[in-house]
Amino acid sequence: MKVDYSFYTDTYGGKRISQNDWLRISQKAEQRLDSYTFGRCSGDWEGESWCNRAKCAVCEMAEILYADEKRSGKTSENTDGYSVSYDTGESLGSMLYDVVQVYLGDTGLLYAGVCPC
Repeated sequence: MKVDYSFYTDTYGGKRISQNDWLRISQKAEQRLDSYTFGRCSGDWEGESWCNRAKCAVCEMAEILYADEKRSGKTSENTDGYSVSYDTGESLGSMLYDVVQVYLGDTGLLYAGVCPC
């Protein structure tokens, strides 16, 4: 795990995710980050100039994943007349990629081309 709960609460200032849920949710966020960076974030981040930015991206992505998990895509629900409304706006993947773009867009980690040898 690259982003521990103390970074989430102390440095990022997160409060939404409990310590019991953090490991599971942050692992999902880290996997997404690794996918969006084409495996460039799969190694050790410590000492990298973008380390704290990547950790903050994981924290924000984890909060989005956690909120999405809790609401299951629903925006409202009425049990009396059984009316359920679902979010048809921006996809979860798009929201998560936007977060990564904000934090790491200028680092070269999101570059999809071939790196010169």
